[in-house]
Amino acid sequence: MTKVRIAILASGSGSNAESIMKWAADSDIAEVVCVLSDKRKALVLERAKNNNVPALAVSKKKNEDKTYFEQRMIASLEGYRPDWIVLAGFMKLLGPHFLKTYDKKIVNIHPSLLPLFPGVDGYGDAFKANVTESGCTIHYVDAGMDTGEIIAQKKFDLVPGESFEDFKARGLAIENKFYPEVLEKLFKDIV
Repeated sequence: MTKVRIAILASGSGSNAESIMKWAADSDIAEVVCVLSDKRKALVLERAKNNNVPALAVSKKKNEDKTYFEQRMIASLEGYRPDWIVLAGFMKLLGPHFLKTYDKKIVNIHPSLLPLFPGVDGYGDAFKANVTESGCTIHYVDAGMDTGEIIAQKKFDLVPGESFEDFKARGLAIENKFYPEVLEKLFKDIV
């Protein structure tokens, strides 16, 4: 059986990326072929190496055109022949050139119940809004900011009196379990 080849794009510490790498290591349907970060010192690159996954860093140069930067990312990924791109805390909007290259084969996780609280700080925005429930959303990536078609959502209640740090930590723990489960279901239909 041919496995779905996944490239993970991440900018930060990479806890979701690591949970996907660990899931894929035991998966019959998917494998992580590489992790690419736009930050040369991102912890996710260390996590990739620790999981025996090739780690790539492609940073955007000062004043570099976005299309050229994305062409360099695509060129770096080409040798790994990914079928799907999985964003796990990748903090840049992807432009039309990248989206066209991996048309309808890019997914992302966002820390809110979209369409509520898109953008950089989903948990922070939800916490400040004093919501009674929050969650995370896995969605296809389009040209907008967290506007792609929703694949799945997982809700959790805000605990009265809970600190923001505890709220965010609970959310991240849910994400780490939920993202691989959703990818498993998504890719089962493909293989």
